[in-house]
Amino acid sequence: MILVTGGCGYIGSHCVISLLNQNKKVAVIDNFVNSDKSVLKKINLISKKNILFYEGDLRQKSFLSDVFNKHNFETVFHFAGLKSLSESYKNPLEYFSANINSTINLLQTMQKYKVYNLIFSSSATVYGKDHPLPWTENIKLKFPESPYAQSKVFIENLLLKYYQSDMNFKVGILRYFNPIGCHSSGLIGDRIDGSTNLIPSIMLYLLGKKPYLPIYGNDYKTKDGSGIRDYIHVDDLVNGHIGALKYIIEKKGVHIWNLGSGKGYSVFQIVSKFEEHYKKRIFKKVMPRREGDLSEYWADISKAGKELNWSPSLDIDKMILDSLNHLKKLKEANL
Repeated sequence: MILVTGGCGYIGSHCVISLLNQNKKVAVIDNFVNSDKSVLKKINLISKKNILFYEGDLRQKSFLSDVFNKHNFETVFHFAGLKSLSESYKNPLEYFSANINSTINLLQTMQKYKVYNLIFSSSATVYGKDHPLPWTENIKLKFPESPYAQSKVFIENLLLKYYQSDMNFKVGILRYFNPIGCHSSGLIGDRIDGSTNLIPSIMLYLLGKKPYLPIYGNDYKTKDGSGIRDYIHVDDLVNGHIGALKYIIEKKGVHIWNLGSGKGYSVFQIVSKFEEHYKKRIFKKVMPRREGDLSEYWADISKAGKELNWSPSLDIDKMILDSLNHLKKLKEANL
C-alpha cells in the first residue's frame, strides 16, 4: 500500500488518481489547510474507486503512528506542506513547523515501521538565484532567501543525512518548476482562493472575482519585461513521480531530478495564450515586484530523461486548455 500525504492538494490529488488507475492501494492524509474535502469525492468520481482517508496533521506523531499501525505501507509520497513563497516571508515559523517538523515526524514514523521508500515533493526555489541557465541538479545549493525554499533545502539535506545513517532508505527528490493545468475531466485543479500565483489569479479574474490581473513587475531584463518561468502540465509532473518510484525501488540512495518543461515562457506570453483560447481580453495592472521573485529560470531535464525515461508530452496550449476546462466546471458549480 502507498501512503500519500497532502493527497487532497493540487499535485497530491492528481498523483492519487494516477496511482489508483494503476490499481495501487492508496491511503491519503490531509489536514485541508491547502485543500478541500470536496476533492475526496472528485477523486472517487474520476477513478471510480474509494480511497482510505485520514484527516490530521503530520506534526501529531500519535496520529501518524495510528495510521501506520493500521496498514502495511511500502512507499510514502510526501506532498504535505505549505507552499507559498511570498507568504513564507510573512509567517516563517509556521512554514518551518509545517514543512520541517512534519517531515521529521514522518521519517521517524517510517523508521519505526520499517518503511523505506519515499518520494519527496521539493521545489526549483532551492536553487536560489545567480546560477547559469538552465538549472541542473548538480548546482551547489546555497541557502536561499525565502523561508519556503529554506525549508525545502533543509529537508533535502535531512533526507541525505537519514540515508547515511540507514542505507536501506530509498528516496527520490523531485524539484518542481511551475506545475499548471489540471485533470482532463476538469473536476480537480489548483486551489485558487488566496493564491497570488499567475494561473489562480487569471482564473479568479475570469470568474469575475478580481477587477484586474496583477502583474508583479514589468521591468525585468527579459524580452517583454515580465518574469520568465518554466511551466509543466501537472499530469506530466505526476508521470515523473511514477517513474521516480520505479527507479528508487531498484536503487538505494538519494536521487534528485528536475521536473519541468525545459522551456521558459514569460508572464505576458501566458496571459496572451489565455486571451487567445478564452477569446477575451484580460485587463492587467502592473504591481511592484514580489519579494523573492526572479527574472527568469527554467530547467535542464536531461537527467530525468536519461534515468527515468521521462519527458513532458503536454504543451503550453494543453496546459491552458485544461485550465479553462476546469474554469468551466467552477462556473457550473457557481464557485
